[in-house]
Amino acid sequence: MLLPLLLGSITVVVTMGIQVVAVVLIIRYLIVLMAKNKGAKFSFKFDTYSLSVVMLMLFAGHLLQITIWALLFMQLGEFDSLHTAFYHSAVNFASLGYGDIVMSEKWRLLGALEASNGVLMFGLSAGAMLSVMLRIFDSHRSAGYLTGRHKTE
Repeated sequence: MLLPLLLGSITVVVTMGIQVVAVVLIIRYLIVLMAKNKGAKFSFKFDTYSLSVVMLMLFAGHLLQITIWALLFMQLGEFDSLHTAFYHSAVNFASLGYGDIVMSEKWRLLGALEASNGVLMFGLSAGAMLSVMLRIFDSHRSAGYLTGRHKTE
């Protein structure tokens, strides 16, 4: 049980690092994007683009994390194909817990660790999305778009 716990913990740290870096890059990207758009009319297109980029980057981060777990499962000899390992990993990461594919008793703890990791990462992603939406909302408010007192040029 100690080896799965150690390997799972290392994988959690690696995947958390990936998500944290992704969130930091997203927030920095949006700060630059909003600074470039400052003074310009905020539009539905700009808001949609900003939120879409954030969601796509977060989702790509989740897919990368799922892939890392799947590769670990394959390296441990639990699955013969990346397809099966990825499916199992995605089910664990999303905390679905179907149970249609299970790992050997020796490595079963990794599924629970991945589920815990996934819950934390989805929470971090939700927080990042909220932060982005609040930033967009504040930009609209400070420009006067929420009160109808915005400056027209």
